[in-house]
Amino acid sequence: MAVIPILALSAAAMAFFLFLSYQVWRQSGHDGAVYDLASVDLEAFRNLTDPEEVRFLRINLSPQEFRRIQRIRLRAAAMYISTISKNASLLMVIGRSVSAHSDAGIVSAGLDITNRAVLLKLWCSLSLLKLYATIICPTLMSPSSRIAERYLVVTSLTASLPRKLAA
Repeated sequence: MAVIPILALSAAAMAFFLFLSYQVWRQSGHDGAVYDLASVDLEAFRNLTDPEEVRFLRINLSPQEFRRIQRIRLRAAAMYISTISKNASLLMVIGRSVSAHSDAGIVSAGLDITNRAVLLKLWCSLSLLKLYATIICPTLMSPSSRIAERYLVVTSLTASLPRKLAA
């Protein structure tokens, strides 16, 4: 009797994994460069996802007003994450574009960028799911700003790539 829920949960987990994999690779066919990345205000994103800011709003607003304001903030955070996700797709293309380069260091850097961009894309998908659940019930969860740090790392690595190619 306990086997059926385990099988159902396993099937759901596999379907979710396939969905995330599809999302990661769906947009990775675009040709782009670092300069094609959409601008992301990471400081504003961090403010929207700061637990201290959420705590401050919760204390200083009525419960109804807090839920209304928090939903607006969560929708804005979701827009930032969607932009970061699109940029991660471009970063994957950029990382893969140097795979045939003669310098092993550049190929290694490209592989690192690609791997980090794939993880960032998956992290974005999971964060969006969490955000949408939080929009439904804004008093239960708070979104994470760790995605900003991951994005900053992979874009910094990518920004250094053209300098390596020029050398």
